[in-house]
Amino acid sequence: MRSSQGRPSVQTILEELTALPHRGAATANEAKAADLLQNYLTDMGAAVEKQAFETPKTYATIVYWLMGGLLTGLALIPVTGVAIGLVWYFIWLGWLYFNWRYSFITRFPVQHTAYNVIGRWPAVESTARKVILMAHYDTAPVSLLYGPNQQGRFRLSLIVSLWLMLLAGAMVLLEVAGIGRPYISYLRYGLMAYFVVQSIVGTAGYWLKGYSNGASDNATGVAAALATADQLIQANLPDMSIEVVLTSAEEVGMIGAYQYVETHRKKWSRAQTLAINFDTLGAGKLTVVEQTGTAELIRYDNAPTRIARQLLKTEAFRDRAQVGQWHTADFDSVWFVRNKIPVLALCALDEKGQMPRIHQPDDTLIHVDPTPIYTAIDLAEAVVRKWVNDDENV
Repeated sequence: MRSSQGRPSVQTILEELTALPHRGAATANEAKAADLLQNYLTDMGAAVEKQAFETPKTYATIVYWLMGGLLTGLALIPVTGVAIGLVWYFIWLGWLYFNWRYSFITRFPVQHTAYNVIGRWPAVESTARKVILMAHYDTAPVSLLYGPNQQGRFRLSLIVSLWLMLLAGAMVLLEVAGIGRPYISYLRYGLMAYFVVQSIVGTAGYWLKGYSNGASDNATGVAAALATADQLIQANLPDMSIEVVLTSAEEVGMIGAYQYVETHRKKWSRAQTLAINFDTLGAGKLTVVEQTGTAELIRYDNAPTRIARQLLKTEAFRDRAQVGQWHTADFDSVWFVRNKIPVLALCALDEKGQMPRIHQPDDTLIHVDPTPIYTAIDLAEAVVRKWVNDDENV
């Protein structure tokens, strides 16, 4: 169903995106989804661009490179002390990647072409305010680590693995120096076995089940971003450009969003730019994200987040939304936070603080509750309006 002006409805977007079996990054289904998104934006009157970038297809490639490099270095320690450098190089790459910083490991072979789909409604004035509405449209591989009983322990699992990687780095220094043998060697063998098991467990779901359908994660976010853009366009707010950015390879490590931010960030005025990221709005209560991160904390302490918190105290949103934290992986908005660009991150969390069914085979349209989607649209529009009004009153 489309509106009388030809713009796609939330339900249409959800139905058409989830009609594809999945939207894995750099796959044929991603290309079909990108064409759909391009059509939606064109129907809405946007100037549309497809931003190509290179990425691994899944995080499995990155995990295998990280663990393979680390294991190779650990195996070579008895042969040459030079392997210490190899061990620490892959520890460093892993620390960056799993703390949601740019890591060169994402550039390792094999690379494939994926696309961000961008729609723009420019303002007349070059100095106008800029609103960026983001959501990733790619879907995740099925993961055993995101099961209902494992999701809450995902961050702990990553932190344990990171600290064990650091322990491995310290142990090889001792072993090469001849300290603590043969027990240090036994510990090295034990750590190698642990890393092998983690690699298998972390990627087995993909090899056994393939990709999730991605109805909640993140067809819902795409629908919310497009609907919010439509409402802001109809509102005709003064001196404001609107940009919808629908990214791919988020599930690989927020790679599409990284490429987008790196391409454009130097052109943006932080005082005149506001970004809103919509991710996984299909179950639970709309949540304004205040904190993410693994070992390193990432805090959303910025103007749009503060405005959203204020709005949550009003009658319009008091019972419809909440504030919260999300430490199971991260969002595309992390690159905005890293670059100190004001960004609001919105998702939906259940009473346990989890996202039901993400990265699972049952993340399908039949399980989507549209309530958080419409609340996110309303809150996003209200945040933009207040941001504009507050700026005008300064």
